[in-house]
Amino acid sequence: MTLISLLLVLLVERVTTKSKYWQAGFYTDKYLHSIQSRDWFSSSSKSWVLALVIFVPVIIVYLVVQKFAGGLLELVISTAILMVCVGCPTIRATYKCFLQAANRGDLQACSMYEDQISGDDKGTISFGLNLVWQNYRHYTAVILWFAAFGAAGAILYVLVRELESKLSNDNEQVGHQIKGLLNIVDWIPVRITALGFLLVGHFSRAFPTWLGYLPDPAVQAKTLLLDVSKKAEEIEPDENDCTEEPCTLVRLAKRNVMFLLVIIALLTLTGWID
Repeated sequence: MTLISLLLVLLVERVTTKSKYWQAGFYTDKYLHSIQSRDWFSSSSKSWVLALVIFVPVIIVYLVVQKFAGGLLELVISTAILMVCVGCPTIRATYKCFLQAANRGDLQACSMYEDQISGDDKGTISFGLNLVWQNYRHYTAVILWFAAFGAAGAILYVLVRELESKLSNDNEQVGHQIKGLLNIVDWIPVRITALGFLLVGHFSRAFPTWLGYLPDPAVQAKTLLLDVSKKAEEIEPDENDCTEEPCTLVRLAKRNVMFLLVIIALLTLTGWID
């Protein structure tokens, strides 16, 4: 069922534009607003409050899915939840506009669209690397958590990711706690994703970088992933083509998603994944 859900969601996500009701941000915004209106994240908030906020929805989803385990309803519920969790239509639409502007030769529009996606990262990392990072956060990591723990796993990752992006600048104590939790939930998925880059890219160039980061528990997921991706794909600089670097790295990320789907399919056939 895991593989069927993944294939259905990725197919639908590719050929359609999801409304706001099929986007994780719509629900996490409402959930966060209800929490903040009760002042749960005050300056004296304890770690158990954050754990409660994150794990209660996860446990509820797990119990609901388990109630229909093995049946058609489990497939429907899990697929619907995965549809909400996977992807970021806003970034996809902006990237398409970037490519269209590049084809027209409108460099000013390209810069504007790049600003919308890169945000505070512009100037510190390249546009293509930022797209690799966004692909990991909105696709690969969610896929891996779903493959390992089902719909509850996808909900867990998306909740932690969204809360980190929305709370890290509002409350220093809560921001520190949620960043630490995000590092934990990213630890294994980012290393699997980076390993995929080795296998679908330049293995000999990227392997030493991946191996050097592998035993380091303190390295940030973003640093590991981007350093490996830079080594895994050779990019010919072209000052006259602003799409060369981002398109090359996006193709690398897409190949990696396909590679992971193949691995999940093999694990499904051998009985390791339901």
